[in-house]
Amino acid sequence: MRYVALIGILAFLLIAFVWRPWLQARRHGTWGIVLFQSRRRRQLAGDSLAVVWFALLLGQAAMVAAWPDWLARRALWTDPSHDGLGLIGAALMLVGLVLMVTAQLGLGASWRIGIEEGAQPGLVTDGLYRYSRNPIYLAFFIAMLGYTLLIATVLSLALLVGTYFGTRHQIAAEEEYLERTYGEAYRAYARRVGRFVPGIGRRQ
Repeated sequence: MRYVALIGILAFLLIAFVWRPWLQARRHGTWGIVLFQSRRRRQLAGDSLAVVWFALLLGQAAMVAAWPDWLARRALWTDPSHDGLGLIGAALMLVGLVLMVTAQLGLGASWRIGIEEGAQPGLVTDGLYRYSRNPIYLAFFIAMLGYTLLIATVLSLALLVGTYFGTRHQIAAEEEYLERTYGEAYRAYARRVGRFVPGIGRRQ
């Protein structure tokens, strides 16, 4: 179990920043990664924090894989690799990965990492987006919950809380862009579909 969190984070990074951009370029002629291209300071700060977030996740997972005793001395409860919480954590990371891949494929030409001002690739409202406005962020949170069960440290809890507030900030910025770009079509969609899960977080 000591390698599961590291493998999960590496899989997330490879899917999001290697495989999916390659597929986007092949199918639609654009890489889809637009981080650090915004003129807004808040968005640039958010992009920078996302890089730090991934570095901390990856660094801690690498420490656990290389030196398992490091976790045993810092775990908030019994070593997760030796109890059922580890299995639950691994399962949640897998569910998060599958959900993320499905949601990313469902976006088609509209897939982006970051906000591309002025772009109008189309508003996606089918597939998983029929039930959740933000299934990719939901996938991140599920995977982070699994990561925290696998590596039960104060840092993991802090990163889990940071994931929630960071995604809320990014979602607010993206929804502002979507409303500017698609107007009433997006507002009607947001009134119909929950922010993360069906029925919860719909626009009033």
